[in-house]
Amino acid sequence: MRSGDRVVQVVGPPSSGVGGVVSALRARLPEVTVVEADPPGRAADAVVVVVSAAAPVTRSDWASAERAAARADLVVAVVTKVDAHRGWCDVLAADRALVASWDARHRSTRWVGVAAAPGLGDVRVDELVELLRHEFARMPMQANRIRPEPVRRGPDPAETRRVLARTRLRLLRVVRDRTSTLRTELREAAAEVGVGGSAGFEAVVRAATLGFHVRLAEEVGREVDAAAADLGLVASPEEPSHEPPEPSLATTSSRRLEGRLVAVLGVGFGLGVAVAASRLLTGLVPGSSAAGWAAGAAAGLALVVWVVRARGVLHDRALLDRWVGEVVATLRWHGEAMVAERLLTAEAQWVAAVRAAPRHEPLPSRRLTRNDVTDQYEWC
Repeated sequence: MRSGDRVVQVVGPPSSGVGGVVSALRARLPEVTVVEADPPGRAADAVVVVVSAAAPVTRSDWASAERAAARADLVVAVVTKVDAHRGWCDVLAADRALVASWDARHRSTRWVGVAAAPGLGDVRVDELVELLRHEFARMPMQANRIRPEPVRRGPDPAETRRVLARTRLRLLRVVRDRTSTLRTELREAAAEVGVGGSAGFEAVVRAATLGFHVRLAEEVGREVDAAAADLGLVASPEEPSHEPPEPSLATTSSRRLEGRLVAVLGVGFGLGVAVAASRLLTGLVPGSSAAGWAAGAAAGLALVVWVVRARGVLHDRALLDRWVGEVVATLRWHGEAMVAERLLTAEAQWVAAVRAAPRHEPLPSRRLTRNDVTDQYEWC
């Protein structure tokens, strides 16, 4: 690297197209040193932050480039792979709004679309190249400029609590939505349980309980990691403190009186059907009274058995439905307890870390010019 060279550092998340942008800039700007890593002994004159046009940039992807962008006088954001994504203009507009909402210093950052390594068609980096040349012409040359150490002030405890409060609300909504969905699914399954199906249904409920616990733990971990990224902190690994609840099948309530009533009603219906069937057969086939009474008795007995068994199935389904309600209520309480404990632990650790960190002045915002403000409203 020569002492008088301009240095451009290209950064971005994996698979965003950083390598293609580096190659294209080296070919079009031979007088400029283009690097991916931090240039040794000095700060870059410009930082090009590369994101993909496949989807709007995430907070964690942008956070990976903030350290390099904080040390540069010129920051240019680039949306790559515009040749493969027709909606790249919408993605660029969304990225511009998102990044400005995360850091007010980037409200004047220029955004351009490029196709540095197109699968079909010509390379499209003219706008980026012209922008860098124009800005370098306006910037004074500072040979071997020493890289300033970024000085950032961590979030204050109030900001930490606000972020955690938003995370808590999102997770509690997840708990409510998932338990409501699970209740509906299990009640529908309980309504279809047949004779002797209680054991199989109990296994289904146990599997659903374990799945709910595992998925919620993963969701809590992701949300805590996202909150840590928003605050510029590190999320501590979660210590498993909650075991999945063990649903115990409700004991069968006493059915003695109900069984007697069903038996009486079944016998009454069966006797009526037996008499009616025997008389019908005797009338249709004269002289076959014995056969008619036998057929009527068989039909009556079958009806008695069916009534008793059907009532038993309905009773078991009602019992399982009530048990599902109790299990889902336990799962909701369990999920809310997981969320509360995890976030309370994170809050205690992060607030202590923020208070223990040295307090520095925040990075100064770049001075906005009329040209910079106008750039915000350029359309792609």
